[in-house]
Amino acid sequence: MNQQILRTPESAFANLLDYPFSANYMDVDGMRMHYIDEGKDNEKTIFLLHGQPSWSYLYRHMVPLLVDAGYRVIAPDLIGFGKSDKPVSSDAHSYGSHVRWMTSFVRQLGIQNAAAFMQDWGGMIGLRVLAQEPEWLERLVVSNTALAEMTGLEKFMVPKVLKLMAAMAGKPSVQKLAGNINYGNWAGYFRHADQLEVGQILQTLTTRQLSTAEMQAYDAPFPTAEYYAAPRKMPEIVASELDQVNADWKKLKQWHKPVLTLFSDKDPFLADRGYDKKFQANFSGAQGQPHITVENASHFLQEDQSQQLAEKVINWLEQTQY
Repeated sequence: MNQQILRTPESAFANLLDYPFSANYMDVDGMRMHYIDEGKDNEKTIFLLHGQPSWSYLYRHMVPLLVDAGYRVIAPDLIGFGKSDKPVSSDAHSYGSHVRWMTSFVRQLGIQNAAAFMQDWGGMIGLRVLAQEPEWLERLVVSNTALAEMTGLEKFMVPKVLKLMAAMAGKPSVQKLAGNINYGNWAGYFRHADQLEVGQILQTLTTRQLSTAEMQAYDAPFPTAEYYAAPRKMPEIVASELDQVNADWKKLKQWHKPVLTLFSDKDPFLADRGYDKKFQANFSGAQGQPHITVENASHFLQEDQSQQLAEKVINWLEQTQY
């Protein structure tokens, strides 16, 4: 791979609050992908997939609860995020590349019939991996995520509208974004901000007050601007590769295992927009499941309601005889 790859110094992650987990690494396309792997002796596995601009730190409160309930817990950092290697070129971070990297990770682990909790880009990537690897999972929880299914005029117009919204937003500050959280300001901020205040961004999308140490842990993966390629790029590719996504949806509709939706009531991007209902309609295994809207939770609901989420997932896995 003839491209520049950065690796965040290990010193950046020293003494992180509430993150005692050992580091594990896998070679993916010549890069090092980091993942949490706790409860390795437990028979059944649950994957926890994060999105943009977070990393596995987002799941720090859920991991021990799931391990205590008897599960092996695997939480990877996407390439370009967390402790994983970071290609410097924006072009490296296509939607398809992230799907390919995560597919490689899943195949190399060789774990089948697992469960997964997917949020944000964790769902947008993880669901496409599942389309290629249907034996990977036996249970699926989707949370504050979406997977575009567009045809006709919508497929033609939506990418253009999103591009226009980002252009019209200009160069919003984190304060402007916090005051008006929408796609245009989100994409504009990540494209243009000289310094990404990732911890502050997480705070704007949580209902719970994060401590300074917690916000610093979200800043840690990106010590300088040259590390920003992935978080800068992801907002711009949410409506890309629509033909491939539509093809993956056709495969996913043939996947009939149990599916649970756990969306938030205060997510400024997805709450009350019907995305959870779309998953419930598209997955036959979602019928009759105890879907809920998680209350007093914003987009990063793992920060706001970690114990409730873990308990809900544990109880549901038991109820469905996983």
